[in-house]
Amino acid sequence: MIALLAAGVLAAAAAAQPARSRLIVLHTSDLHGRVHPHDVLADRDYGQGLARVSTAVKGIRAEGPVPVLLLDSGDTIEGSPTQALAFDGIVGNGRDPIVKAMNALRYDAMAIGNHEFDRGLPRLEASRRESRFPWLSANVQREDGKPAFEPYLVKEIAGVRVGILGLVTPQVPYWLGPRVALLRFRDTVETSRRFVPILRGKERCDVVIVLTHEGIDRGDEPPPGGLAENQAGRIAREVPGIDLVLTGHTHTNVAPRREGNAWISQPGRFGETLTRFDLALERQGSGWRVVDVSGRNLPMKELAPDPELVAVIEPEHRQSMQKLAEPVARVNRLVSAEGARTEDTAILDWLHGVQLREGKADLSFASLLPGTLRPWEKDVTMRDVWAFYPYENSLVTLRATGKQVRAALERAARCVDGVTLDGGAPAWKRNPAVWGYNCDTMEGAEYALDPTRPEGERVVYLRRSGRPVRDDEVFTVAMNSYRASGGGGYAVWRDCPRVSESGRGLREILMEDARRRGELSLEPNRNWFLAPDLPESRFRPPA
Repeated sequence: MIALLAAGVLAAAAAAQPARSRLIVLHTSDLHGRVHPHDVLADRDYGQGLARVSTAVKGIRAEGPVPVLLLDSGDTIEGSPTQALAFDGIVGNGRDPIVKAMNALRYDAMAIGNHEFDRGLPRLEASRRESRFPWLSANVQREDGKPAFEPYLVKEIAGVRVGILGLVTPQVPYWLGPRVALLRFRDTVETSRRFVPILRGKERCDVVIVLTHEGIDRGDEPPPGGLAENQAGRIAREVPGIDLVLTGHTHTNVAPRREGNAWISQPGRFGETLTRFDLALERQGSGWRVVDVSGRNLPMKELAPDPELVAVIEPEHRQSMQKLAEPVARVNRLVSAEGARTEDTAILDWLHGVQLREGKADLSFASLLPGTLRPWEKDVTMRDVWAFYPYENSLVTLRATGKQVRAALERAARCVDGVTLDGGAPAWKRNPAVWGYNCDTMEGAEYALDPTRPEGERVVYLRRSGRPVRDDEVFTVAMNSYRASGGGGYAVWRDCPRVSESGRGLREILMEDARRRGELSLEPNRNWFLAPDLPESRFRPPA
């Protein structure tokens, strides 16, 4: 009788529980400190930023009783002048501006991105302590093998147990070297294979989300013995038990789609889109199972910024605008970056000159970084220099052979994918498979590249002080810390011993040089050419 009564009570309880449930998952990535709708570098509204995302999130939360989960895939605290000026103590009150904004928007969790490590662990930990949401990364360990961060979050929402596994691209040590020397980065596919069964089994999760700071498949080949940069597609296809794979890192807008048994997506960068997934669930025993998924990427450009979130960031934004308007130097001619990836330009030669002097180097490698660089006409402001060099890189000097220098130039030649002739004049075609910031140029020697030749044969001329560069010659070579660690596919530099590292950011060094000189007389020295531009009288390739 007691057993029958107990069975009846359980049956009645089960009947009283709802048979269906719903969940909305919202996702951002690669915000890079962008909150305010006004771009402090371009000095205009740019149709992106977390303030616009906030309007969308609040609207979705107001739709009705369906619970909403708000997640981010990292590269959050670095990459904007406001963030950098706040971290340097120049603006604000010591707090992290974007973390303050994300707290106000009530984020549920964030995966740690590679740029969270840019200023070292002390800065990362300071921002993490301010956050009212967990920072997740299951594939990062301390030297003793213990987790460096929380690997996952289990959140019960309206009776549904949701497991969120955090991951980051394991190539961080190749880019940041000493800044992450005390950490070990593991393969993201193998880490997923380890933790997803834990979430499904021990943690009894009804929904499993992989929140990862890596791209779906695109990326440079891993170094010998190294780990691949972007494997989110493999995770979705090869690791069972996952419902959603929410990606980032590559700044691409990937609309939700099925990949294997999981759904995968990416929302671009800077809050340009917000990914929305709608999950339908049915009761299965004592838990739930996902029976339907729909997803889309919502553009933010046409939405009005949320005034409440704008107010949160307004003091730091206003102070940043004032600081960036300060002049640091003057130029005596129009200086533009136009064509910098296919011809020698004055502005890149300035960077090369600073790197050669500060790095006490024979050669310098550098590229035009992405940004909102406008031509310099008279006054050069902090905003101008910041737009020219937006990244938090330091200056590194390596010791390399002529053979390694030639290999790096061969890598740079991949940036051009052939030539077309328009009225007899050569027009170079950019290779869409190579990011623009990986198109390096070199100073300190004279060289010519012929991108129409087979790979490995594109350096058709390489001389220093009028003499051909020999493979066994040794040079000191200055470059930024990202490149020195082999970033951007320049694996050749990883094997080169380090002579020195500045300990200061390259942007700071450039600012100091501009202020010291007062007037920048910038002229390109035309030390390199693409082959059809080769002047017969000056750079004839040796027979």
